[in-house]
Amino acid sequence: MFSHELKGLTSQGELKLTLVNGTAAAANVAIAGIVVGDELVSVISMIAAGAIQSMADRTAVYYVGAGVLVKPAGTNDAANQLLVWWRHLT
Repeated sequence: MFSHELKGLTSQGELKLTLVNGTAAAANVAIAGIVVGDELVSVISMIAAGAIQSMADRTAVYYVGAGVLVKPAGTNDAANQLLVWWRHLT
């Protein structure tokens, strides 16, 4: 993202970023501090944790739940790390 885009995001709630381990398909991801009502900005899967070879946008397969990102289906990211951006609105 460009700096002017990030500024716009932060003016509409606190922008948060975390790096977490990925999960198997249809498995939720625990995120400390995320709550229903927060807005998911981006989920980037960094493929092959520890030796990143590529990245993939996984935002469309998640939605915000209480303390978790809910993934009802989607790709198995168990061997990957997820870079998660969200806007804390509540």
